Formats: sequence, structure tokens, C-alpha cells
Amino acid sequence: MKKVVLVLLSITLTLSLAACGKKKADSGKERLVIAFAEAGYGRGWLENLEAAFEAENENVDIILDGNPNMTANAGPKIESGRDLADIYFLLETNWQRWATRGYLEPLDDLYEMETEPGVTLEDKLIDEVVEFGRIGDNMYALPWNDGVTGLVYNSKMFRDKGWEVPETVNDLIDLTEQIKTEGAGVKPFTWPGQYSAYWNFVVYGWWAQYEGLEAMNEFYQFESPEVFKQEGKLKALEAYETLIGDQSNSTAGVNGLIHTQAQMQFINGFAAMIPNGLWIESEMKAALPAGFEMKMMPIPTIEGAKEPKINNSMLGDFIVVPKQARNKELAKEFLRFMAEDKQLLQYTKDTGTPRPFEYDPTTIEGLSPFILSALEIWKNSKSFYIISKSPLYYGVYVNTFPKSGAPYGDIYLGEESAESVWNGDYQYVFERWDEFKRNAGMTD
Repeated sequence: MKKVVLVLLSITLTLSLAACGKKKADSGKERLVIAFAEAGYGRGWLENLEAAFEAENENVDIILDGNPNMTANAGPKIESGRDLADIYFLLETNWQRWATRGYLEPLDDLYEMETEPGVTLEDKLIDEVVEFGRIGDNMYALPWNDGVTGLVYNSKMFRDKGWEVPETVNDLIDLTEQIKTEGAGVKPFTWPGQYSAYWNFVVYGWWAQYEGLEAMNEFYQFESPEVFKQEGKLKALEAYETLIGDQSNSTAGVNGLIHTQAQMQFINGFAAMIPNGLWIESEMKAALPAGFEMKMMPIPTIEGAKEPKINNSMLGDFIVVPKQARNKELAKEFLRFMAEDKQLLQYTKDTGTPRPFEYDPTTIEGLSPFILSALEIWKNSKSFYIISKSPLYYGVYVNTFPKSGAPYGDIYLGEESAESVWNGDYQYVFERWDEFKRNAGMTD
């Protein structure tokens, strides 16, 4: 859902990889096999890394194994130890299970390697994600992509109509009325009702603004059912209900759309805004109409916010090295190499997205106004990351909306209210808490 996959014919992929593997096997060089989820960012970024690493390591041949379904395919291989790559770049899933079962190589020594003189990889990671890869006493994963999400807006339409980018939720509510009055049939929003969790990008941001990052981190440790009583969750859902519970603020039939259909509505001018992330430009590049302009707005501030400038990263994509991989040390050296300044900047130039390290991607020349707008938010905001060490979370017993799932469609249709979702989630976990803990192995 998060990234549009490239359409690849599996037989062509298999034959091309086999040919590549045979040619490099004959070279007599040390081989590093990298498996990756080949999604919205393609493979150009990794081909550039491959060329740069091989240029500095002439005894190494890198074999790239890209597949849109790699995240699903990797689990059986990692657990069986068969046909393993040395490195896996995968989309968000519960890798923690592999770590607790002994399938992953500890990466503590990678975190201690220097990316520049006197600067270790751990030093260079953004503070909020240093613990991303830890389970127990060891590090087992490295965050792959960082991100910027929220509301994307048609910046040319805003400019032509004289509409101001809203700074607060109240400004946003006022803007929706202005758009309906002045927009000649344009709706304030389109969004993918079939993948309504895209509204997480905005709602989680409001919640984090209201509660602050420390309280959000407490929520995702799930130490008791009482975390589900956080008022910020209710306030964020109420802001959504005010905006989207009014069906006149969305394009007709929005509840039946998938993400690409909603994005087509947006770029073709049927709506002024869409909840999305910085990958939308890459996903829709081939379909963008001539003269179309868009930007990402900072998430408008909710009333009562403790931390008004929040970027909801949605970080979750990760990198792991299997315990039984053949070239674990070479794999770690490649991951260290990826964290050098030069490679981080090249990565962002190739993909338009930052990685969660201390560097300044806004200095890159040639980025689009849209990507620059998103990177400015990333640079000037506190980023919210979901990092949970609770077996209740990575064992998939509880999550953000444990009873309701993604409640946005139900609120849009009037079948639920913000308050009923908030109360329902709390009651659901309260009644099942002991059962969840037993199932997760947290009690004797």
C-alpha cells in the first residue's frame, strides 16, 4: 500500500538474475548478494551504490535480487536458511520475531563502525531511531528509509486561487469552506477509501502534536491498557471527524477508491489536497499533467499541541543480515558504506527520500519543488517514529486501533464517531489484556 510496486514479469526477472549471477560467479571475486523490495523507488539507487562500492572494493561483485514481493518471500528463506541473500532490504513487517528466534545476525559491531573519522554509524543516526533495531541486548536491524507524510496540496491551484496554506486545524477547517465556495467544483480532499489508513499520516501527526513524542513512545510500549485512554488520540480523531465526517469535503465515491485512483483524481485537479507521502511524485511521475505543481504542507497544528512541528515519518522499512548468510562481514561493510555522507546524499538524489541519519539533503541540486518542500519539513520538524519493543505489538496482538482497524471509512460513513472508536479500542484491549499477554509469552 505504501509504495506502488513495479510490474515485473517473474520469468524475466529470474532469467536476468541467473545470467547476472553466472557472469559474476565466473569472475572469481567475492560475491555479496543483496535482496530488496523493488517498489516505488525502483533499483537505480542500489545500482549506483553497487557501482560505487565495487569501485572501492575491486575484489567484490554485488548481485542484486529485486522483487516487488521480496518482503513476503524473505521470511521463509530467512527461517529455513536456504537460498539466502547476505542483506535484505524489506518493507515494514515484524522482523522482531526473526530476531527473538535467532534467525538474524547481531549488528552491534556495525553500529560501532566509523562512517567518517571519529563518527560511528550509531553517532550518525537520528537520536529518535538509535534504538530502532534493538531487541534485548543486541541490535538486529537498521532503519532503511525515513519519510515525510501528511497533506499534499496542489500548489499551483492554491497560488492561482489565492488560498493560504493552513497553519492550524482551525485554518484547515476554514479553508475547506473556502475551497467549496471558490473552487468551481473542486473538492477539498480526495483519499483512498479502500486504503483509508493513508489518513494515519495526518491523524498520527495530530496525536503526536497533542501528546508530545515522549507520551507517544509510552503508548507504543503497551505496558497497560490505560495507554489507550490518551486524550490526544481522541482529539486527533475528532479533528478528522470534523473534516471528513462532512462528506461534502471529499470527492464523490471516495470510499471506493484505491490509492492510485485517488492520486489520479488529485493530479487531475478534482481535489485540492490528499493525505500522502513524499513518494507520491515517484509513483505518479509518468501520469503528471503538464504544468501540474504540488507541495507537502507541514501538518496543521491541532489546538492544545505540546509539540506543534511534527513530521509523521511512518518509518518501518528495515535492513537485516541473516544469521546464516555467507558474507556477513562484507554485508556489514556495505551497510557502513551506505551511511557515509556521499552515499546518503546520492541516495536522496536517486529516490527523493531521506535516510534517518544526520545530514542535510536540502543541499542537493536538482530536486523538485515538491521533494524540497517535504525535505524542509523533515529538516525543521521533530519526527515521530513508531518503535515498539513490546511482544504485544510485534506479535500482532495489539496495535494503534486494535478493535476498529483503520476507522476512517466508518467515521466518514457515520457508522462510528471519534469517541466511539476511542472508547471501543480501550474496552477491547481492557477485556483481553491478560489473554494477549499469555499469548505473547509475557506471563508464566
